[in-house]
Amino acid sequence: MTEKITQKVSSNGRIVIPKEWRDKLAIDDKNEVEMELKDDKTILVKKKTHPLEIEDNLFKGVTPFTEEELDEAKKSLFPSVK
Repeated sequence: MTEKITQKVSSNGRIVIPKEWRDKLAIDDKNEVEMELKDDKTILVKKKTHPLEIEDNLFKGVTPFTEEELDEAKKSLFPSVK
């Protein structure tokens, strides 16, 4: 489904992304967006995704490692390092 909205451009060139869309895309004031100019007439705006972010929830429900677990893993991989 395509959603459309008309927004005014401010005097300094700013455009507001509607809150509903920011919520859907999980965009907050710490995120960056990518802008792409297509065919000199269309601007595509996308949430910039960190390369380590996994969008398909592959690790959903998996708890992160504790510091102790990380230390044990380092010791098993690098036994000569103390």
